[in-house]
Amino acid sequence: MEKKAILNSYLRIRKLIGTLGIALPVLVYLFHKDLLASISHYYYTESAVFFIAILSAFGFFLISYRGYDKDPSREMLSDNIITNISGFAVLIVVLIPTSCSESGSEFITKTICDTRNYPMFGHDKSLWNIIHLVSAAIFLFTMGWMSIYRFTRTTNKEEMKFENAIYKCCGYAVWICIAILLIQFVGEKFGADLHATKYDVFILETISVGAFGFSWLIKGKALEDIVAFNKMMFGARKK
Repeated sequence: MEKKAILNSYLRIRKLIGTLGIALPVLVYLFHKDLLASISHYYYTESAVFFIAILSAFGFFLISYRGYDKDPSREMLSDNIITNISGFAVLIVVLIPTSCSESGSEFITKTICDTRNYPMFGHDKSLWNIIHLVSAAIFLFTMGWMSIYRFTRTTNKEEMKFENAIYKCCGYAVWICIAILLIQFVGEKFGADLHATKYDVFILETISVGAFGFSWLIKGKALEDIVAFNKMMFGARKK
């Protein structure tokens, strides 16, 4: 019974992380009703409550998550170490937000950036911005790692073939988005504009958090819950 209770607790945490990941870009956009250059820039809007609350929840859930122990014969890190790294990284993202400038919003630029009327830990310092970007990259990278290497760790390879394919697709989607963002960032440093639109960062971040969110939902057996719910509802109607 104790093992079942622990498993159910893990499943709930996985579903919460997955739901929050998918909800984050949707909520910050809908509440502010304007598209910004990145999800991080919503820290300077009324959507900050969702940005701070969801990312903080990510951090605490990930730090409290234990997951699989490592296999000493072929693995260097356990789930616990990876999620701790990810959890602390995302908390740094909250405590050291992105710089106020380049939000893509004229209103934010004039009322906050130019006047330096920053909310809470807001700033326009390049060093702090780099720390924010690196921490965000670590958070997303480890989420991709979890999907590709940790979620696919199972003895029932054939039975879990479909789920494992989903985990890998989600993980690689996260990593591809990080790679594109890194290329664009380096390109900017060398004076090359590699952006397709001014909302590239927001779009790629949305794909990333949506991908790892979906991966965590699958790992939390959300699909099984939906199937069971439908059976219960349709079964009750037939009776």
